[in-house]
Amino acid sequence: MYRAPSLSKLLTYAGALPFWLLALAILAGHLPALAAQAFIAYGTGIACFMAGTVWSQAQARTQDPRPMLVLSNVAALVSIGALLLYPHAPGIALALHIAVYLILLAADLRLHSSGSQPAWYMTLRRNVTLLVITAYALVLILT
Repeated sequence: MYRAPSLSKLLTYAGALPFWLLALAILAGHLPALAAQAFIAYGTGIACFMAGTVWSQAQARTQDPRPMLVLSNVAALVSIGALLLYPHAPGIALALHIAVYLILLAADLRLHSSGSQPAWYMTLRRNVTLLVITAYALVLILT
């Protein structure tokens, strides 16, 4: 299942780049409202994508997949709900996204402990999650 680690690493780190570019745009005052909307929208898309990876991994497990399937759906729905909440309560929406990313990382750690994922993948997930959450923290401070 994990046959292209180099490409996976490259694409994963590249996927974190828009978070930082948008956070820096907000910090620099370049169309901050638009950059903030793009940030939360992009974060929603990535969170839903990551929830889908948990869904996929849960399907491949020999253990009962139901808890992970429910978790992946709840994570996606909370992420979408945060996007809709953002115009009214940006701080709460950003905090919800941070929570979703941490929960998805915890789900991946649980999948990893069952032998479903290689060590390099968990190192990658941890590092990128820290990069993304740090960008969220910056945007949270700026909003």
